[in-house]
Amino acid sequence: MKCAILDDQQGCRSEICESLRRYAKHRMPAETLQLDEYASGEAFLKTFRKERYDLLFLDQYMNELSGLATAQEIRRQDPVVPLVFVTTSRDHAVDSYGVRASGYLVKPYTQEAFERMLDNIGMEKIRRAQCLCLEQDKLLLREILWCDVNGHYCQIHTDGGRLFRYRMPFARLLDKLSAYSQFLICYKGCLVNMQRVEVMDTLDFVMDTGDRIPFSKRERRKIEEQYHAYLFDQARREVLL
Repeated sequence: MKCAILDDQQGCRSEICESLRRYAKHRMPAETLQLDEYASGEAFLKTFRKERYDLLFLDQYMNELSGLATAQEIRRQDPVVPLVFVTTSRDHAVDSYGVRASGYLVKPYTQEAFERMLDNIGMEKIRRAQCLCLEQDKLLLREILWCDVNGHYCQIHTDGGRLFRYRMPFARLLDKLSAYSQFLICYKGCLVNMQRVEVMDTLDFVMDTGDRIPFSKRERRKIEEQYHAYLFDQARREVLL
């Protein structure tokens, strides 16, 4: 699980991180927790992209760009990532509804209050958000770039240049991913995650990592229609949120 903590005070960031680690240790011991800290909204927004994080914590009163202004920009890029405001006052609690904040945590807080807030926002549901389970691995769908075949093995290429190999028929992998509309067959034995496509080039999908995944020239028209239909559906969903 990936979480980002935005606060201009190091002590406050450390406190949230420690509270999260305690929660994870007792409530989800099998989960790998990645905690990224940012001292300002500006620093966070420089690297932020849609679906990068499972949960965000924002200090309401950061210097320069406030927590609310940061949240508004986050919502322009990602309409669904859960946001939790951490603040010393409830004076601006009403403002948080405008950016669909999932939770509100008032400092100082106890570990009990912290965990109750996480339970209230549906932490278990967030934790189990779309993932692919194969053998002993649990792969987050948003981290998958593309899948292909090498001999008797299915290969799954993910963030950070990581490669997962499984001895299984490609048809079985297709079946496991068939429920998720973001996956598109671009040629026989290759599946691309359209969530991670930056642009569709002449005969390639250019991923947000810079990787280029070719697709069938003969199937170009069909693939183009499927890709544009996916983009349209995503845009429609965001408008309805």
